[in-house]
Amino acid sequence: MSKRFMVMLAVVLTVIVGSAVAWAQETESPSASETVLAGKGFLHASGSGSAHLEMRGVLRMAADGDVVIVDIAGDARVHIASPGQAAQEAEALTSQPTYELSDFQGVIRVAGSHFTVDVDGFTAFKARGGGKAELVGEGIWKTRNKWGFWSDAGVTLGLEN
Repeated sequence: MSKRFMVMLAVVLTVIVGSAVAWAQETESPSASETVLAGKGFLHASGSGSAHLEMRGVLRMAADGDVVIVDIAGDARVHIASPGQAAQEAEALTSQPTYELSDFQGVIRVAGSHFTVDVDGFTAFKARGGGKAELVGEGIWKTRNKWGFWSDAGVTLGLEN
């Protein structure tokens, strides 16, 4: 990995893990292996495995792996920055309904009224708005009043705006 990417990733992780800006209320779990949280505000998470987010609002994410972004509503603004794509760093990509990024290393920002993001690999993200995140693998998540680990058993976290 390039030094520039590592520095960028370190800054993003510091922001994501270091701040707490949401609240969450634990609700009854639908199964013993799944934690469900619903709340308002922000969700921070980082770890390795798979992450599926379906939401409205703003998502900032650092990723190292395969990423698929789908703009369901057709109004999302997607910004992609990657050391391997220096010419596209500042470009706002809005003309595609689906972005498939294989072996991606970089930072993504998505803002829209209905979109999904799937990541297989490492991810660190901050989500603001409404929707849900399903996380499977190994990592940590945090809201204002709650925090926890995600594991192979999986965790589902919800946000309302």
